[in-house]
Amino acid sequence: MNLHQTLLAAALALALACPVCRAQDAINATARTLIDEGNVLLTKGQGNDALVKFIAAAKADPESSLPPASIAHILFTASKLAQGDQADQLRQKAEAAARYSLSKHPGNPIALEVLRMLSEEQPLQLHQPTPEAAKALHEGEVLFSQQKLDEARAQYERAATLDPLYSAAWIYAGDCLFAQKKYAEAEQRFRKGVEVEPLNAQGWRFLADALALQGKPGPAEGALMNGIAAQPSQMPNWLKLNQLRSTSGFPLTPAHLARKTTEPAFAAELAAWRKALQADAPADEDGQLKAMRALAKADQLEAALLLLLYRESWRAELEAWKQAHPEGVRKFIDAYQLRP
Repeated sequence: MNLHQTLLAAALALALACPVCRAQDAINATARTLIDEGNVLLTKGQGNDALVKFIAAAKADPESSLPPASIAHILFTASKLAQGDQADQLRQKAEAAARYSLSKHPGNPIALEVLRMLSEEQPLQLHQPTPEAAKALHEGEVLFSQQKLDEARAQYERAATLDPLYSAAWIYAGDCLFAQKKYAEAEQRFRKGVEVEPLNAQGWRFLADALALQGKPGPAEGALMNGIAAQPSQMPNWLKLNQLRSTSGFPLTPAHLARKTTEPAFAAELAAWRKALQADAPADEDGQLKAMRALAKADQLEAALLLLLYRESWRAELEAWKQAHPEGVRKFIDAYQLRP
């Protein structure tokens, strides 16, 4: 993948990380314009110029979480094109920018996604579109950045027609309708996207947003459960589920788990936890170990690790667990009310 293709992929990933943010994030008009201009530059492969726009947006609205999140995302993308110390420095700067964004708004999905990608050993492999479909979606992005929402949606839906397996195309189409507050129509497009590719965890979150804004909290919660099942490490789904549960008086408690090994294999992590829990509990045992000891006693250690400490390298174990426990995600959350 050349530089232009990588930056275009970054522009699309940035938009997909938070399509709703492009329309509704709390940000003043000047900074909003600069963010939009930066996104347009990204679609043209002009990464450095885009970064300048994002930095200017951060100065124009120091309280908004969106500019530093956008900076974090582009720095993370740049780190993938760099090598050695330069790559490490860019990753460190990306992490710092993401954490600064979260200090402004703890639920910023772009910043959360950057931190997730920084911690992952390998990415989730969603469907790669045909060149024709990718081109149509790119044309839609250019139109979206110009606020030509109907024309953009037409291009996104054309991309979906060109490649019926391209879930992102339907989700982008739904984004246009969501921005126009046509939530029922947006729901239809988001639903098509997750039907095409059920592992698209972000698509489930956007579907939940559309359902919630139609006064459908139950189906919205179900969509979020499906999003968590698709990729448990995507924090925005957990945070939105916590918002729904808090409204009904049953908030989720952060587990604050830390990995016991640096090895990417799930078997190694599971074995390390089992070893840590073999010893008798000391009188001053911390809450994390106490909670995990209780889960292990209930034969829920595997489920807890897969849901609360997930890494994409554990995909095979997650899919096997889901097949063996079709309602496992909901049952675990209902029983223990925990989140990452």
